[in-house]
Amino acid sequence: MAVNELGPIGGGGLGPFGEIFKGGKTAGILAVTDTVSKIIGMLTVVASIWFLLQILFAGYEWMSAGGDTKKIAGARDRITHAFIGLIIVVGSWSLVAVTGQFFGFNTLVNPGEVIQNLSLPGN
Repeated sequence: MAVNELGPIGGGGLGPFGEIFKGGKTAGILAVTDTVSKIIGMLTVVASIWFLLQILFAGYEWMSAGGDTKKIAGARDRITHAFIGLIIVVGSWSLVAVTGQFFGFNTLVNPGEVIQNLSLPGN
């Protein structure tokens, strides 16, 4: 009985899973992972911008509350919800990144690449 060694986690994939997607029949898989990577990267950038806008609006709402406890509570809730959303986005991104490394898709999550490739239509 032959024993198959597991491949390294973080680059080579996990055992046979990494080898399935590295053969000659990878064009479809690579296209899917490239598309998923771009979507995840774009959503991460959008979520980060949304977080910043929510913090700015909540700060303005807090400053303009004028001591009204209901407005201050609303601003505090908005800040709390923004941080919870940020934690969810970072956690999800991390989970997808670890999963991508585990199965050998090193390019699955790279928001920095998405930011560098942003361009206006027609450029």
